[in-house]
Amino acid sequence: MSFKVLGIYADGMVLQRNTTNCIFGKGEPGVKVELAFRELSASATVDAEGKWKIEYNPGQAGGPFEVKLTSGSDSITFKDVWVGEVWVSSGQSNAQLPMDRLRFSYPYEMKLPKDNNIRMITIPITWSYDGEKDSVENPEWIPASPETIAQMSGTGYFFAKNLSSELGLPVGIINASQGGSPITSWMSEDSLKELGKTNYLEQLNKWRQGNAVKNQQEKEMRAGMEWQKNLDAADTGSREHWENLSYEQIADDSYWKDCFIPNNFFDLKEGGVCWFKKEIDISAEELAGLTMPHEPIRLWLGVIVESDKAWVNGVYCGETGYCYPPRRYVIPQGVLHEGKNTITVRVVKTNQTPIRFYEDKTYAIFTSKERISLDGEWKKRIACDAPNRPGSTFFEWQPTALYNAMLAPCFNYAVAGALWYQGESNTWGAFEYADLLKKMIETWRAKFVYAAKNMPVVVIQLPKWGDGYKDEQRNFPEDWAWLRQAQFDGAAAAGNAALAPMIDAGEWNDLHPEDKIVVGERAAREALRIAYGRQTVPAPVVKSCKVTDNKVVVQFDQEVIMNNSELVGVEGLYFVGMRQPDAAPSGLDKNSAYAGGDHFSLPIHYAGMDSLHIKAKGTVTGPDTMEVEIPSQIKESGYPIKELRYLWTNCPEFVTLYSKSGLPVMPFIYSLPSQQ
Repeated sequence: MSFKVLGIYADGMVLQRNTTNCIFGKGEPGVKVELAFRELSASATVDAEGKWKIEYNPGQAGGPFEVKLTSGSDSITFKDVWVGEVWVSSGQSNAQLPMDRLRFSYPYEMKLPKDNNIRMITIPITWSYDGEKDSVENPEWIPASPETIAQMSGTGYFFAKNLSSELGLPVGIINASQGGSPITSWMSEDSLKELGKTNYLEQLNKWRQGNAVKNQQEKEMRAGMEWQKNLDAADTGSREHWENLSYEQIADDSYWKDCFIPNNFFDLKEGGVCWFKKEIDISAEELAGLTMPHEPIRLWLGVIVESDKAWVNGVYCGETGYCYPPRRYVIPQGVLHEGKNTITVRVVKTNQTPIRFYEDKTYAIFTSKERISLDGEWKKRIACDAPNRPGSTFFEWQPTALYNAMLAPCFNYAVAGALWYQGESNTWGAFEYADLLKKMIETWRAKFVYAAKNMPVVVIQLPKWGDGYKDEQRNFPEDWAWLRQAQFDGAAAAGNAALAPMIDAGEWNDLHPEDKIVVGERAAREALRIAYGRQTVPAPVVKSCKVTDNKVVVQFDQEVIMNNSELVGVEGLYFVGMRQPDAAPSGLDKNSAYAGGDHFSLPIHYAGMDSLHIKAKGTVTGPDTMEVEIPSQIKESGYPIKELRYLWTNCPEFVTLYSKSGLPVMPFIYSLPSQQ
């Protein structure tokens, strides 16, 4: 058996300072393995099963060093090794999102010189249902530099940068994350058993049976290929190369309809293809500003649901295969010309979701010297319709799959704590999330055996998001609000865990907000508080509510202030009052959606009964108190008030209530006493 090291050891790694670390691997039974590091030497003998393990303390922070291992005539040397603080960063796409995606938000970060104090390993995406794995393939630790930063998780990078700056130490991030993954994919089988989650265990066992995975993969591949084949054959636009048609050629064609972008399009009931065209007239002066040496001509097409391919004057510029990424393409030099130019976009949809061009995104052709907007009038034509695309199974999202293959290989690595940025994929099941989160944290603490027994964990709150809807549709259902509460409850129950507030840091039209610098700053702030003893104060939470005749007095656990003087009163407050089924105050349209303002909202089912929402106004009246007016509509309706809620929506329009240190007040739902 050849001599090797398992786990995530590699050149460039960061070792956790001043605590027991572990290095382990395989070798020839009975042969001694010796470690040399700094002034330290340690050894172990390979056991009868060919396994060895050496525990050692790397000492104070510093670097670079070498870790040298010898076993008989074999040797392994790890170079450029640093000692500092190591944190695990895990979750779904917002934990995973790389700096490459954020380069236009943080261009200065992409050009900063190499920083040996910020280092990261990204665990390769893989999955397993067969128990905990002990290693990853070709582990690679990288420092932050212009050559490598694009590969780094934005959340992990900004967290490490803030933590390193505050502590003056190297910080290493173990980035184990995967887009779309539910919390159960990061949990052990035993933990799900202990919670009695038989539904997830049945799901897991289904894919363990014989060739179940292989058979399903082959079935889905055949169905997907058949659907795609039929779609391509039916797509008149592709057959006739509509990308080559000029605007003049379609101007009088009745099949090409006028439309406006950005917008939502409901032409196709299920799947299908729709083509869009726009003509722009470029002057000689504009062309000069667009065709500068050494600068790309950028074609940005906002965010499109679902997949697209783009051409300019018939020349291919780029494509994106799914709905979430921003469309950021480059027009090849020489394609644009003075006079009339045509932009063509082919959009494919696979289900009932409408074709959507999200509002408040950039639709433009531009350079640093010139910008031509693509908002406004376009032409569109349906090329074909199609049935819904057959579904796909994401096997890496199944229970335990990522825990076994991506997290378990890190368990023997000494760490200081963990970040958890996840929840988007569990909003449908917020009712169980707090228990799952608490159990997951307990399991991680038991499994990261070289971390503190009560390993600190920072949970990152879901930011605001409106599913791309700018109007009242973004307020219902309130699944993200309930999930945020579950995050708060789960972290509180776990102990030594903090919730980093992000309710003000999202975007209504982007599931992946690019403001990751705020994520890093606030997560680092919480880490410094719970892991390093810094005397910082977390985000304010509601302490009590007292009902009087005309108002509710709300008390917080610390001083609060209004952070937006342009707004009158605290935004995001509303009462929930009970009502009888199909009853509504006189003159009120009970089917109207909740759009803010002082009126009743769309009745929703809450706790098995119908309820009414009415917006309220709040004023900060003392260092830690706020008074909320009870609107006259409530008294006139005769219905009792059940709750006071604050920012209890997926995507609040304004966040105005903050601590003096700049953290937003946590969203809350507070049950009010019965009123006579």
